[in-house]
Amino acid sequence: MIKVRTVLLAILTILYGFGCFAQDTIAFRLDDKAKLVQEEDAIIHNATSLSEFFEKLYQLRAQKKVRLNIIQIGDSHIQADFLSGALRQNFNLDFGNGGRGLVFPWKLARTNEAFGITSSSGTTWDVNRIINPDTTTPIGISGAALKTADKEATLTIKTSNFPSLDYRFDRLTLFYLKDSRSYNFVIKDSINQDVAFIGPYTFEQSNTSKVLLPLRTNQVTIKALQSINTQNQAVIFGVNLENEKSGVVYHSIGVNSAKYRHYLSAHYFADQTAALNPDLFIISLGTNEALEYPYSDPHLSEHIDSLVNKLKRANPQAQFLLTTPSDSYKKKTKRNPGIDLVRKKIIDYADKNKIAYFDLYEAGGGKHSADKWKKANYLRADGVHFSTAGYRLQGNMMYHAFIKAYNDYVLFRHP
Repeated sequence: MIKVRTVLLAILTILYGFGCFAQDTIAFRLDDKAKLVQEEDAIIHNATSLSEFFEKLYQLRAQKKVRLNIIQIGDSHIQADFLSGALRQNFNLDFGNGGRGLVFPWKLARTNEAFGITSSSGTTWDVNRIINPDTTTPIGISGAALKTADKEATLTIKTSNFPSLDYRFDRLTLFYLKDSRSYNFVIKDSINQDVAFIGPYTFEQSNTSKVLLPLRTNQVTIKALQSINTQNQAVIFGVNLENEKSGVVYHSIGVNSAKYRHYLSAHYFADQTAALNPDLFIISLGTNEALEYPYSDPHLSEHIDSLVNKLKRANPQAQFLLTTPSDSYKKKTKRNPGIDLVRKKIIDYADKNKIAYFDLYEAGGGKHSADKWKKANYLRADGVHFSTAGYRLQGNMMYHAFIKAYNDYVLFRHP
């Protein structure tokens, strides 16, 4: 009788344990109507290297009293923010919404704005990008910089909300050049009231100023303010928009045509990421290197290593995940073997350095899978960029892989 009761108790303990685990795991259904995703390949490789990140996610979901920051770095696939936006929304829905994160007013740079962001200004701004940098204007955290001499310059940024996701903010961090020539700024709320004054005189982290707003809002205006005659310029690197809640803040940094080596040329880029206190970097580059085929950059692995290590030095607590580029074309319709060559270099580097990676190429169908994505109207006519639906599927595909790895971590958290 004792033995039977002991066995029953053991079974009940196991079942209770699995019940607790089941409450901690997350169910996520990947909606792939076009059947483009190879789910067996849609996984995070070397996922054990992200154990600290998964533990923070676990603590966030269990306690709701912490914040977790993710920074995704990339090219035009990220600048539009459809792929990264899908990841942001999924993380915010499952783990809490800490805010919209870092934004850059790309419209004022006369290029495509990130999804869900609207910027405006009565000022004409000069722009400097990492893909073709000049030496007169430094570049910071967004991979670009806006510059003006207009002492009355204004810059307005507005966020959009989404179903179940409120992207109003009550705190911001302005990334800007703080030197003796730089204007001060007045921060105005959505009804044009002055709520804060900042400038080079504020003693904070280099080239940043933080502002707490009295109320949550979807809109903020930044206005130049000349206090002394020697001030003659404003240089803006980006704005981080957050709220007071626990949750994930998902920052996306993308620059059209960018390559690994371009981010190495941004003077303040790596150092300024420290102001966001990142827990995880996702680096999504390689498409533009592959477009150079048949030329193959012999230094690509060195560029990957240099970028990863610069970010590590600025953020020793952060973990890393690399992604490979999806299959795509050259010159609209020609197959591009360069994609797989670049993919293999990224994977070799990740395996050698025990860094996690997500193989977007194989997960999306592998060799010649661009044919299927194009047929499903998920690949645009240029053969390189994807439709909004295509990017969202890629983002959901990556999130599906994150959740699989997270659930595995939770289930074996206490072996």
